[in-house]
Amino acid sequence: MKKLLILLPIFLLVLTGCSISIKTSGGIDGGVYKSADVGDSWEQISLVYRVGDIKKTFSTVDLTTMIMDPTDHRALYIGTAEQGMYYTYDGGVGWHQTLTNLGRINDIAISPRERCIIYTAIGNRVYKSTDCNRHWDYQLIETRDDPNNQITSLAIDSYDTNIIYAGTSGEGLFRSRDGGFSWHAVEFFNGRIFKILINSNDSRIIYVATDSEGIYKTADAGETWQQLLTEDLTKTKKNLLVYRELILDPTVEDGLLYASQYGLLRSSDGGKTWQEIELLTPPSTSAIYSLAINPQNGQEIYYGISKALYRSLDGGKNWITRNLPSTRAAKFLLVDPVDPNLLYLGVKEVK
Repeated sequence: MKKLLILLPIFLLVLTGCSISIKTSGGIDGGVYKSADVGDSWEQISLVYRVGDIKKTFSTVDLTTMIMDPTDHRALYIGTAEQGMYYTYDGGVGWHQTLTNLGRINDIAISPRERCIIYTAIGNRVYKSTDCNRHWDYQLIETRDDPNNQITSLAIDSYDTNIIYAGTSGEGLFRSRDGGFSWHAVEFFNGRIFKILINSNDSRIIYVATDSEGIYKTADAGETWQQLLTEDLTKTKKNLLVYRELILDPTVEDGLLYASQYGLLRSSDGGKTWQEIELLTPPSTSAIYSLAINPQNGQEIYYGISKALYRSLDGGKNWITRNLPSTRAAKFLLVDPVDPNLLYLGVKEVK
């Protein structure tokens, strides 16, 4: 196994953010934004801690992934296509950069129990750090002769954090029981895997979302699987299988919020039944890119599109619309679990 050593120098913060509440033009409206008032106004937070006189930000980049450390609400990690990974331990006041010149960051997973254990998917490799991004080891998972086959999603078992799952564009779900050192195939699905979610209350419950074949669920750690979007649902709701986003509902024991090309569905019983959330736009007319739920109030939900952010205080009966602080789409959205008024927005250009 090869080892990649990344030395982190001592950096000096030299620039502070400014409030942004309207759209900007040009190429500097990328990166990450922060709101302290549930999305009414925004501040771009893209300053990189540095050495010397060279100022650096990532305000021009598109994000490929964004995640909050489950053990530290001030620690955020973002992935990019060309500039590696950025991370912050102070809520975005300043960022560090790592894993540069290795390729597109497809996904990031943080241990839900141990500090400083991070996994990152690049190409068909999983990189792992056990010391807060200072050193990285990598493990090759799949060696098929296909340059387009990528590891697209990562997830860590919350009960046994040595168990890691990886999903691929080649339709395969893989599992490691030894912290990423060795892997074996769990299941192959009829579609590119976009996301893996593990229930924090029962890690035997796993969800796999595919690009156009629906959502699969196991309640026995991968021994058996069931398709959650039934034929009756897909017949009545056009484009329901076209995946946009899937998140766990932190306010119920086994809840889901699912966005498709059709619209928005919510389940409070692990996908046995679904309730359609009525949007301000007709079905199949808006592309939803991001979802979020206030972990302290399940009636407060968000979704982001290419031009606006929508917020509901009553579970989707009524919606408040706000312009984005960027010309790019609202690709990622996080709600701070300690202060739910605090939102983080990651943007990306979409075609």
